[in-house]
Amino acid sequence: MKLLKVKDYNEMTDILLQYFSNQVKRKSDSVLSFTTGATTKRFLTGFADIINAGLDISHCTFLNLDEYVGEREMPYSVYSFMHTYLYNRIDRKPKNIFGLDAQAPDRDEELKRYEFILQRYKRDIQLLGLGTNGHIGANEPGTPFDSKLFVADSCISTKEATKKLFHLKDNEVPSQMYTMGFREIMAADCIILAASGKSKAEAVKKVVEGDVTEDVPASILKKHGNSIFIIDEAAGSLLKER
Repeated sequence: MKLLKVKDYNEMTDILLQYFSNQVKRKSDSVLSFTTGATTKRFLTGFADIINAGLDISHCTFLNLDEYVGEREMPYSVYSFMHTYLYNRIDRKPKNIFGLDAQAPDRDEELKRYEFILQRYKRDIQLLGLGTNGHIGANEPGTPFDSKLFVADSCISTKEATKKLFHLKDNEVPSQMYTMGFREIMAADCIILAASGKSKAEAVKKVVEGDVTEDVPASILKKHGNSIFIIDEAAGSLLKER
């Protein structure tokens, strides 16, 4: 795992934009897979600006890591998030936009459908955020490292983070997510994990300085041949060597 230290959230965003833009310039039919959350808001709007300024994504495929189980139009849904911060902002769309269906009537069939898509479209970049408990996607602590696309129950800390981010009432907080498992995550050619802010400092320390363990889900990325961990000063504040 390559550790890349930056000053703050703004510099992190700039670095992410460089990676994604350069990937599209190198490979016109790139397959890019996104995640959502506070870390990615400015990145997605910035990527929209770059696309509108002329970056050609007409042959690209865009995917997502996960999706809440619930109403698709709710503000917390990955569908709503991606449309708010990216898709509704761009004049030209990628060739393909794929995501999990929050309202799928048959969850098993939905998992099979998305699994087929992931097998057909090999990801050039998989973007990940880091949960305060070290989770990636909805792979919470204790999830087996051989997990594959599944419906996960969210931990209390994850529910609280979702509630805070989207200003939800207790009865509005989703409790389950469709998510890529570790198998799908690790199948991407390049994985970029991003963490910003002091709330992520303990998780960053465990990932960087600790062992590879299912108790710290993101630690598995140390075993990927092309993973990049971008952290800002606040997120890295507990590391021995800053």
